[in-house]
Amino acid sequence: MAADQAAGPGTQLPELRVRAQNVQARSGRAEEENIHDDATAQRLGFQRGFVAFGQSLGWMSRMLVGYFGPSYYETGRFECRFRAPIFDDDDVSVRGEITERVKEPGGVRLVCDVWIEKEDGTRAVVGTASALASREKAPRV
Repeated sequence: MAADQAAGPGTQLPELRVRAQNVQARSGRAEEENIHDDATAQRLGFQRGFVAFGQSLGWMSRMLVGYFGPSYYETGRFECRFRAPIFDDDDVSVRGEITERVKEPGGVRLVCDVWIEKEDGTRAVVGTASALASREKAPRV
């Protein structure tokens, strides 16, 4: 899929729904204690061990590549902040909304707010992402 070059502010990116899995906790590997381990997380005052943040980034990338197609690999930009933990078996929604259109050489850059939302409405991860919606083909020489 390639992003619609005519898309503008307010356009929603297709939502991705995921059931989080704490892969590190389920692996059965006996590693040193860390925040992904339930006992360590509880000792630090958290409910359970955290799902690795790298998984969250993967879900966001999956949504963005699904919307922008190969252009995201070639022209994409992304930044985010982690605001709340995601736990094993949490159902989350990965979402995005176009906030701006910026003309650039080679096309129109669509700037998006992106986030991962927990069932209770908490935005666990928030950020911005962008990529060119279309790329002008280089002239044949």
